[in-house]
Amino acid sequence: MPWSLEDRFRIPENSVVLAFIESQNPSAHDEVASMLTSSARGLRDVGCYCPDLHAYAYVVLHTRSNRIFGIAYGMSALAFRLPKAVITEALADGGSNCAEIGGDWISVTKHVDVWCKRAHGYVVSDHFGTER
Repeated sequence: MPWSLEDRFRIPENSVVLAFIESQNPSAHDEVASMLTSSARGLRDVGCYCPDLHAYAYVVLHTRSNRIFGIAYGMSALAFRLPKAVITEALADGGSNCAEIGGDWISVTKHVDVWCKRAHGYVVSDHFGTER
């Protein structure tokens, strides 16, 4: 049975990640979910959402304005929405294009806190969504 997604997340900025969530209905191992939430410690304006924690559903990080910028899913998948200006850097650091989600989502395996901070900075910036 698919997990419901709160309507507050149904905003244009989240369309790519929402399409992934709705088509895949991903679960998340508790360790990868913990890695995601730990990576956001100390950041302001960050919320964590999981539609069913006890059933190991996916986990997302979002801003107060409900822009999703991080997701944990599967056994070990962590992905962040990064600005185009740092995608090459993230790839050089061992990241990979997150083909499952698409767009400007990059899967990371190390320096998770660094990429979480960069993703958060991007979605709260005045330049969010204006890159070409």
